[in-house]
Amino acid sequence: MRQDFPKPVKRAALKRSGGLCEATGFLYGLEPDKRCNGNLGNGVIFDHILADSNNGEPTLENCAAICTVCNRFKTDKFDTPRAAKIKRVSDKHRGIGQTISQRKAFQSKFKRKVSGEVVLR
Repeated sequence: MRQDFPKPVKRAALKRSGGLCEATGFLYGLEPDKRCNGNLGNGVIFDHILADSNNGEPTLENCAAICTVCNRFKTDKFDTPRAAKIKRVSDKHRGIGQTISQRKAFQSKFKRKVSGEVVLR
């Protein structure tokens, strides 16, 4: 379950940021060690630096005050695909997978029978 940052942590992160986006580096679509510095007056997101799903605690050290543009980039390019993969792997591990008809349709794209043998395309 997602752990939100307590209000005192949010206040301290916003003060630390100086009203400018703290997003830094690749995860936010920036060069390594480059900070966004976008104005947080248009909206601020309090982002977990280390994801709470990976034991990231809701502390000031793990909180970044970021702009909505950087948040959208990280969400679309990293967070959502990672969550989807975790769900797929978990489902597969628990035996929850594709239906037989979905598997057959998928397999027929890659295999064909030639004189009784199965040959990969």
